[in-house]
Amino acid sequence: MPRPLLIRNAYVMTMGAAGDLPRADVLVRGGEIAAVGIGLAADGAEVIDARGQILLPGFVDTHNHLWLSQMRGLFGRSPETRYFRLTERLGAAYRPEDMRIGTLFGAAGALEAGITTTLAYCDNIRTPEDAEAALSGLIDAGIRARFLYAGHDKLAPDVPLAIDHLASLHRNRAAWAGEAPIDLGLGWRTPTASAGEAVLSVALEELRRIRAIGLPVSTHISGDSGPDQLDLLISRGLLGQDMVLVHATGAEPEALRAVQDAGSAIALTPITEQRVGFGLTRLKHYTDRVSRVGLGIDGALAGAPDMFAVMRAGHLVQAAVSGDELAMLPRQVLELATIEAARAIRLDSRIGSLEPGKLADLILIDTQALNMGFPVSDPSSLLVYSARPENVSTVMVGGNVVKRDSQLTQIDSQRLVASADRSLGKIRERADAAR
Repeated sequence: MPRPLLIRNAYVMTMGAAGDLPRADVLVRGGEIAAVGIGLAADGAEVIDARGQILLPGFVDTHNHLWLSQMRGLFGRSPETRYFRLTERLGAAYRPEDMRIGTLFGAAGALEAGITTTLAYCDNIRTPEDAEAALSGLIDAGIRARFLYAGHDKLAPDVPLAIDHLASLHRNRAAWAGEAPIDLGLGWRTPTASAGEAVLSVALEELRRIRAIGLPVSTHISGDSGPDQLDLLISRGLLGQDMVLVHATGAEPEALRAVQDAGSAIALTPITEQRVGFGLTRLKHYTDRVSRVGLGIDGALAGAPDMFAVMRAGHLVQAAVSGDELAMLPRQVLELATIEAARAIRLDSRIGSLEPGKLADLILIDTQALNMGFPVSDPSSLLVYSARPENVSTVMVGGNVVKRDSQLTQIDSQRLVASADRSLGKIRERADAAR
């Protein structure tokens, strides 16, 4: 284990019961937060003087399609580049190495932007090698992740997902993951009631098997089918504490009360939900009715991974639709990206706030930049409305410093960008040849 690390003189936003500590220290030992307080000392510890910086828990991204990160910037320029049409065409041309590079590229960008945990919804798995390559990308990045094993867009709904392979990965996790902070789950395809008995039978058996193993589930409830999908989950009693509903498009208050009663969670991705045309993401429509709600990036459609932009978009829409700038406070939105997001994915006992005994997933935001400033108290509005990824100076995952002095420590950024560019070129060549 690395030697202890003492961060001194930061404005500490614990996002926990201790609240904000305007000038305090955090001691990290053995990958965990050992102490939070004023005037801490530790013999032999590495010291970071964080005067003029804001220390808070790393952002938790409750939903992301990291594998398609090479496609960033390609969407929405013409009818042929609509999101779903383009991802279907290019996704079919991916090879396992492209899955690895896309996942690594997206995860590295997330870390650079202060996102320390992500739920990687991998819905382009055509072979077992695709899944294993994507997992390799997560391991190489050093991010905390939940890998959600899904199929691909050409997999017929009455053809089962490769649950046996997922179960094998789960059983043999120590062999492929080692000490990497990665767990597994299912990216489930929720059908509608009109899908037919063959489709329903396959979906229900997948859910039964994965729950027997004890792995968590995330599922898209989105677009025009969203209300029907949610109705099926409710009517068949399929909701549960192990399930995260992504988007929950069109969910009515009564349906959200059923989600709350079942203990399920919701992942909201305001930028992509609005860009793809699902409608305005009204945060309080969900948070007023469901206690487990978190924010997410959703992937390349949102552009670069940027939780500051996601928070800002969500807060702006809430103020606009309510007609009240105080309808939701910036700190509440910041909670949706930290402790509440951790609660949504049932990791709040380990991450999401700076408290002794929790894992040392934390970030430092440098306020000494022209786009920043430093209020006397409560920097939450500054973080939501002014901060950008480049202001993130330090990132730590489980006590491991993965960004220091504004530079990633484990990844050659320029080489990775070049690899992503070459990968995309080959993907597009293969896709064009297949037309």
